[in-house]
Amino acid sequence: MSTATAPLTVDQFLRLPEEQARGCELVEGEVVFMGNAGSRHEIVKSNIQDILSEYNRQNRIGKVFSETMYALRESEARQPDVSFLLAKRVAGADPDKLFQGAPELAVEVVSSEAASDLERKVNLYLETGSRAVWVAYPEDRTVRRYLPSGASQRLKQDDYLEEPALLPGFRVQVAGFFEGV
Repeated sequence: MSTATAPLTVDQFLRLPEEQARGCELVEGEVVFMGNAGSRHEIVKSNIQDILSEYNRQNRIGKVFSETMYALRESEARQPDVSFLLAKRVAGADPDKLFQGAPELAVEVVSSEAASDLERKVNLYLETGSRAVWVAYPEDRTVRRYLPSGASQRLKQDDYLEEPALLPGFRVQVAGFFEGV
């Protein structure tokens, strides 16, 4: 006979011993191991981080993060592969706590995640404050862009990705995300 346990809150999750929480996210109050990504995933993630960081060096409007945990709801703490926060959010954050709410831009690189889990994560980011979510698909070298309005756009490697409302002047060819893979 199994016993049911109450879902964890973000605060309880953060108090777990590091060996129990490392590489995990809090999903609907459950600690979920996210698995180890392969080199293709890591190269694409690094390319995206480099592209966003170069844009930010020129424009100084925020900060680019990799694998940073966000407290999205009382029982949800997620860690996008790459994220971007505007400077005012970074400056106003409590340095001893997780960032509260979703990043302005959340980026996920698909490796082994189930489609239903990925869709739920995209919707969660948008419902909790993201102004855009990008999902990179290394195998077919495409990016899907999602907005809170419900609009989405599939971009192929020869297309250009822009995010004018959040990243003024940002424009990159999608192929740049997949260099080296």
